[in-house]
Amino acid sequence: MKRLILASACALLAACGGMHGLRSNSPDLSSHTDKNVADYAECVRAKWATLTSDVSVSGKDGESHLAASDKNGSKALLDVTPDGKGAQAIMYEAWKAKGSYDTHFRDAATGCL
Repeated sequence: MKRLILASACALLAACGGMHGLRSNSPDLSSHTDKNVADYAECVRAKWATLTSDVSVSGKDGESHLAASDKNGSKALLDVTPDGKGAQAIMYEAWKAKGSYDTHFRDAATGCL
């Protein structure tokens, strides 16, 4: 049981560490929506949940942060912040291997705008 807990904790830390590095690159999507932060984040979360079971949402101070990864190694990180009458969405993506570009996370995020 201890090994299982330790392995789970290590996997969680490795996954989180990989996501934070995404923000060091230029955003792959930067867009405005007329939806508020909560409504837009929930729309994206629901769509990403149909693509993968590895979706997490966090937020504070009126902001929302979503992260997702799939079995092919694609990762997406979406920061949603209040912006005037709506929200600003900034998304970062990464793929496991060159040539494995897949827009499924981005397509879902833009579909909610």
